[in-house]
Amino acid sequence: MPDIFQNRVPTFPILREEARERLERSLLRATRKMPVGVIIPALYSDLAAPPMKRIIDELVRMEFIHRVYISLDKAGEEEFRRAREIVAPLGEKGVLLWNDNPRVQAIVQKIEAMLPLGPRGKGRAVWTALGYVLAKGEVTVLAFHDADIVTYDRGFLIHLLYPVVNLRYQFAKGFYARYSDRLFGRVVRLFYFPFLRSLREILGNLDFLEYMADFRYPLSGEFATFADIAREIRFPSDWGIEVGILAEIYHLVTVPRICQVEVTRRYDHKHQKLGSGTREGLLKMVADIARTFFTHLSALGLVLSREFFHTLKLTYMNHARDVVGVYEAMARMNDLRYDLHQELTAVEVFAQALNQAFEDFHRYPFGSPLIPNWRRVEVAQEGVMQELMEAMEEAR
Repeated sequence: MPDIFQNRVPTFPILREEARERLERSLLRATRKMPVGVIIPALYSDLAAPPMKRIIDELVRMEFIHRVYISLDKAGEEEFRRAREIVAPLGEKGVLLWNDNPRVQAIVQKIEAMLPLGPRGKGRAVWTALGYVLAKGEVTVLAFHDADIVTYDRGFLIHLLYPVVNLRYQFAKGFYARYSDRLFGRVVRLFYFPFLRSLREILGNLDFLEYMADFRYPLSGEFATFADIAREIRFPSDWGIEVGILAEIYHLVTVPRICQVEVTRRYDHKHQKLGSGTREGLLKMVADIARTFFTHLSALGLVLSREFFHTLKLTYMNHARDVVGVYEAMARMNDLRYDLHQELTAVEVFAQALNQAFEDFHRYPFGSPLIPNWRRVEVAQEGVMQELMEAMEEAR
């Protein structure tokens, strides 16, 4: 996205690819005093897939990365043993964290007896790894990204980390364009943006909504921040994790110290299916994202009535159908395939997912479960982070 338009959130696109070598040299110098760690949540199926081999190969050669923490989730003992072989090329740089180690699970259950953690998922996998990292205390800056990135290269982390490590922004969010022979990113294109536009149209210029609408790819799983800030973040345990983290950062950091940075020209990863019900696939993602917004808006003192939801759904459908025509034109201008019927079908099923989000919001007024931040956990159960670290290292 090579332009110089500035959003409210400071925005750094890639203008000159050749600048990357200088950025890397600057990062390497700075990270000698400010060690960087990378947290990657993964299922065994992610680790065993071809994209992860490429990610590992690239990380091996990144001298500015001190540690790579791979949070292996929902894996049995045999899968853990095979996973160790997969990450072996990382050498001492790589740390494989087995979340299903019985001792680790016992500690997590001990925490959950006092503080609810919500269902297991990506959020829990990130949170568990973060507890280990904070207890270990060997890195100052943390980057987070997924394990299924097909188009990964070393520039990915160079661009994501530079604003935090060298420019001292407190939080950097990655953005990119998702396409190959067609446009991808249906949830962000056909749901998130028209949904935010609808909320702003109905509720007016709320500062929170203006901030959330300012990100170019708000649902990306790539961000970087200081370990001390990560300690304060409450992680949603469901598909609302990316939206929930942006909302948490809004309360923790002043907006001028938050930025978004283009990490690659083109991004591709494992594609989720639309799903046949609102409890699976992209439909569940949409419902979780919407419910996360409703929770935050309600916490700001807004009363979200049934009439509001009815108006929101109709307004969303109107804006989403309009944007389908825009994306059709974009595809035609760039010689990309475009299935108008599939795009409109996605809009219609996303509207159905809104129905589920409405019902869930009324059924569970406190919204998506938020995993307590590690500062709260350590106060509630002193020494538990050290216990978790020791349990994780025992399995390695």
